[in-house]
Amino acid sequence: MELRDINEIKAAIKYMDYKPALLAKFFDVKSLLFNEIIANEEFYKVDSIMPNPLNDNKIIKCMNILDKKYIGNKEVFDGTKSAIGMPDKAAEVLRSVNTKVFGSEVFLSIGTDMIADLYLSIPRANSVNISNAKLGSDVWFGVMNAFNTYVTEGFTFAISTEDISLAIEPSALEGIKGQGDVFVYVMTDNAIYKDYASNYFETKDILSIYRG
Repeated sequence: MELRDINEIKAAIKYMDYKPALLAKFFDVKSLLFNEIIANEEFYKVDSIMPNPLNDNKIIKCMNILDKKYIGNKEVFDGTKSAIGMPDKAAEVLRSVNTKVFGSEVFLSIGTDMIADLYLSIPRANSVNISNAKLGSDVWFGVMNAFNTYVTEGFTFAISTEDISLAIEPSALEGIKGQGDVFVYVMTDNAIYKDYASNYFETKDILSIYRG
């Protein structure tokens, strides 16, 4: 792909007004899409959206291919509506999560010693990705800072290994303006699970700032 085409793809992704709801819990979907297109433009049918992939949101065609690749026909189990059997490995990791307040920040730690790719998103499209991050009870990540703009809108904290992806996200309760809770999401090869975070770890530090 020529540099001009790469820049057009990058601009189209940057200004795209769409992201798959479930996939965005686990990944920085815009960065993921760009990296995958560069690696395999034929799979993402890039020729069919060129030239001017930004026009008419043609880039969404590629995003839908990405969503199908990662989410596909996975069955979704929602523990906020009925009891679910969270995978044992995921439940073990979630139960090891701890939070603490220090100064103006809320910090989060994954207490299970592991190496994982990490994605942290804070409100209004600010995000960071870390590859091969060391996780454990002595490693803490600042997820909320009282001095950040829109801090009451929460965050998305996600980790991924070869066999599992896990996300923690405070979000609004359905149909209840100004109220929210903290939810966890787990993605395996075959399914996606959603549940209340409080079933696995204490959420009061997060909810002391989050407003829904």
